[in-house]
Amino acid sequence: MTEIMTAAERRDACQDTVYLADHEWDYAQWLHVLTMESLEHVEGLLGSDVASAPLRQLVQPVADINCIDADTWRDAMEDVSAFFDVLPISSRFYEAVLYGLYGVTPEKVPVGDRADWLGTLVNEITEFAARSDVQKLGSGNNTLLRISRLAASRYAIDLGRGEVDLHSMAVLGGIAEGSVRNLLSGANSVLERGPQGGIVAMSAASWLQKKKGFLASIWQEEDATIETIDEGPAIAPERMIFVPVARDGSLFTPDLMRNGTYQIGAKGEEENVSNFFDALTRLNSMAVPRWRRPNEKGLWGIVSGIAWQRIEKAGDLA
Repeated sequence: MTEIMTAAERRDACQDTVYLADHEWDYAQWLHVLTMESLEHVEGLLGSDVASAPLRQLVQPVADINCIDADTWRDAMEDVSAFFDVLPISSRFYEAVLYGLYGVTPEKVPVGDRADWLGTLVNEITEFAARSDVQKLGSGNNTLLRISRLAASRYAIDLGRGEVDLHSMAVLGGIAEGSVRNLLSGANSVLERGPQGGIVAMSAASWLQKKKGFLASIWQEEDATIETIDEGPAIAPERMIFVPVARDGSLFTPDLMRNGTYQIGAKGEEENVSNFFDALTRLNSMAVPRWRRPNEKGLWGIVSGIAWQRIEKAGDLA
């Protein structure tokens, strides 16, 4: 049920989101505030007579972006939009939006380097957001904090470990944060709460994979266009089902019946269900789908689903 968009389409959409859409992901204004405060602090310590000329020279790159003829450093700093690009950290926040919202990296990053590149990106953004001057801006509307949490949350989902914060889950799922809290509440909660108060990454991944409109990460794949994707012969929708996928790539499939039943659920809470579709329905309702399957040695053990995959119904199940 995840949305299909090519990497190129996602990169184009990110530009519109950051530069043309609302201010939810406008990191420029916050980087501008941080820079202004830092420069004013320097001026206050050294005095304007000493600091004015060096500070004006320091902000020349800001003036150069839009060819501003500014007499003072404050005049040069009037162009807030320059902070989408002018600082080294500016590009990192853009890349964090690209990854956090759209699940892709810049085209320039080779596929083989992307895992390490993303680890570095998330660490840099997280460390920057943890700075005291960033934190004191407040957490309510602080775009820098939202972006860092979103990137870290998607990274947790992609790795299958860690937690997803509630706001990021709402963004990724396209629902209100209050709805996320509802999914976490009650004895039969759909999502599993983690020890840090967020959502267990595998639980978030399981729910999001079934959510229409969710953009699953595709940075692991070679870039492709719609024209180059071989979708094969068309299959009628009624012949398709979604099944959970474990970390080792194994699926919950009809051949996993053992002694006449499918064993599903966490250890100590297992259920024996005789009908495949009934078992699949129960797995859909779990915060993290779990089922027993044989490993390469034929030993039956419990695995946890981290994603959902669409497959064609077998002939005897159609």
